[in-house]
Amino acid sequence: MIDNLMEKQFVVLGMMSGTSLDGLDLTVSQFTQKSGSGIWDGEIQSFYSMPIPENWKNRIKALPTCLAEEWHKASVEWSAWCANQVQNAVDIDQLDLVVFSGQTVFHRPKVGWTGQLGHGAELFAGLGCRVPVVCDLRSLDVSLGGQGAPLVPVVDALLYPDYEACLNLGGFANVSCSDAENGSRIAWDIGPCNLVLNQLANRSGMPYDKNGKMASEGVVQSGLWKEWMALPYHAESAPKSLGTEWLESDFWPVMKAWESDHSVATSDLLATATSCIASHIRVAVRGKSTLVTGGGAHNLELLKLLRATTSEFLMGLSIDVNLPVSEVIDGKEAHAFGFLGLLRALGQNNVWKSATGASIDHLGGALWGSFKQGGA
Repeated sequence: MIDNLMEKQFVVLGMMSGTSLDGLDLTVSQFTQKSGSGIWDGEIQSFYSMPIPENWKNRIKALPTCLAEEWHKASVEWSAWCANQVQNAVDIDQLDLVVFSGQTVFHRPKVGWTGQLGHGAELFAGLGCRVPVVCDLRSLDVSLGGQGAPLVPVVDALLYPDYEACLNLGGFANVSCSDAENGSRIAWDIGPCNLVLNQLANRSGMPYDKNGKMASEGVVQSGLWKEWMALPYHAESAPKSLGTEWLESDFWPVMKAWESDHSVATSDLLATATSCIASHIRVAVRGKSTLVTGGGAHNLELLKLLRATTSEFLMGLSIDVNLPVSEVIDGKEAHAFGFLGLLRALGQNNVWKSATGASIDHLGGALWGSFKQGGA
């Protein structure tokens, strides 16, 4: 603690691996709070993205149909793999806290449960019990009737208050913004994003559509565009969230049925999907000044469509897109989970019912090890 400034400072490692399995993102962040106030500052000091090996990608994708024994075995081994990545990248003795998001495999809040691979106890042990770990940030929210996602609205409100909205373009696109009517923060998953675009690019042997180039060369298929735009989820009211289960049950069957009657190039499918994604985001954000982060922020075609004034296959208002420095574009989610875990360790509410639909504001997450609340 810096006594003369009456500040508390904490160095926190945030860990995040998204549904698109692009990599394990690690951010070392410094969070500073003025003593006796609710005012926080947060800065990413370093960012690392560790590629997830193909064997792990395949194993994680197979988990939804695995036996319970394989799930527990994978949890232990995934936590050990993550611990190794941390120790290879970071001096853990400089950290006050590690926050472990876990890898979401199941997300079924409508029936009352969610499942993330990995466990804080195993990570804590894998790091030699040298730094406390917060994990399992979603389960309590789902138990309280919430969606368990998005969790970052608290972070957006406290660390990025200068923007009317914060948009994350990850495996799914999600947004948080202020609700002018009641002064609270609202958030929801808008729809699919990189999960869909990457899977379509895979059809042409590409891991992803770099800069949206293939989409920019394709032709939007109007019939498919209309069917994707009309999926029932998009008419539901927030709070709401998505998991990969929805893609399998609702999104991909529309494309498969369309392809059974039409011969469609991959570039055309990408053009159609990108226009749908941009349209749903534009409708949701409503022209606000928006901080845009996540892997999709590197997709130049998607950004062009978000900013466009008008087009035949675009709905909603053009968006005032604000792109931060690259460390924030790529590391904001891990940074955000680090802050959520810090609030948990400090005993402060880190989930707001207005954002997730839970019955109460609450303190989510489990803490392993002893956390020193005094700060550096």
